[in-house]
Amino acid sequence: MKTLAKKLAAMASTAVLVLTFGNSWAAAPERVISAGHSITELVLALGGGDSLIAVDSSTRLPADFPKVPVVGYYRQLPVEGLLAQNPQLLVGGDHMGPANTLQLLKDSGVAVLQLSEAENGEQLLANIDRLSGVLGKPAAELSKLVVAQLRALKRARATLSTPPRILFVRAQQGRGVKAAGTGTSPDSLIRLAGGVNAVDFSGYKQLSDEALLQLRPDWILFSNDQAEQLRGGAALLEWQPLLKLTPAGKKQAFYSVDGYALLGGIGLASLSEAKKLNEKFAGK
Repeated sequence: MKTLAKKLAAMASTAVLVLTFGNSWAAAPERVISAGHSITELVLALGGGDSLIAVDSSTRLPADFPKVPVVGYYRQLPVEGLLAQNPQLLVGGDHMGPANTLQLLKDSGVAVLQLSEAENGEQLLANIDRLSGVLGKPAAELSKLVVAQLRALKRARATLSTPPRILFVRAQQGRGVKAAGTGTSPDSLIRLAGGVNAVDFSGYKQLSDEALLQLRPDWILFSNDQAEQLRGGAALLEWQPLLKLTPAGKKQAFYSVDGYALLGGIGLASLSEAKKLNEKFAGK
C-alpha cells in the first residue's frame, strides 16, 4: 500500500492531461492503456498504436504489433498494475472497472475515458468520433469505411425474405443452456446481421428443455471459445435432445461466432462477423 500511495502522490503532483470541451484534450496523450478488445480495435484503426503502452487480457492485438504489457481484465483492473505503466489515459467501455480503481486513477491524475458499449452502427460511429478527438487522430477515413460497411449490411438485411430466428447460447454438459437476450452483445450482432433474437428477455437466462423447443430457432450460435467443447454444435443435440426437433436442430444449423466480435458491444470485428452471419442466413 505504501508503494501505491507514493505512486498516487507522485502522479497527482503532475496532473497529466486536462479534458476540455467534452471531447478534446489540451494535448494528445502519448501513453495510453486500452481495456476491452473493441476499444483497442478503434485505438489502432485511428492510428493510435504508437501511444498504446498496455492492454487488458480481452484484447487480441495484430500478430505484427509490438508486445505490450497485459494489465488484468477490463472488468477487474488492478490499480498498481495500471499505475506501474505511468499512463496518461485509460480508455475502455461502460463495464470497465471496478469503480474504485477508476476513481484512484483519476485522483492520481490519470485521465479515464469510458465509451458507451455500442448496440448499433450509429453508436459505433459516435465512439469513433469521440475517441478520435481524445487521441488527436483524424476520424474521417475510418468513419467512411464503417459507414460503407453499415450500408452494405443494411442492403444485405433487406435481401432476406424472412428474418431468421436466432438463439445464441452458452452451454455446459449437465448445466443446461443459457441464452443471450436483449442488452447483450450477441443480441446486437444478431440484429446487425439481419436476424431476430428468439428470446425477448434481457441479459442471459437459463432455458428449460421445453423452452428450447418452443423457441423454434432457425440458427443456433455460440462463441468460438466453446466450439471445441460443443463439437461444432453436435454436443448440444446430445445434451439437449429436444433441440433435434427445432428447425436449427433438424438442419444442424450451428455457427461459431468470433468471440472477439462479442466483447464490449458492436466494434469493427462485429461488422465483419455480421457480414459472415448474414451470408449464412442467406444460404451463401
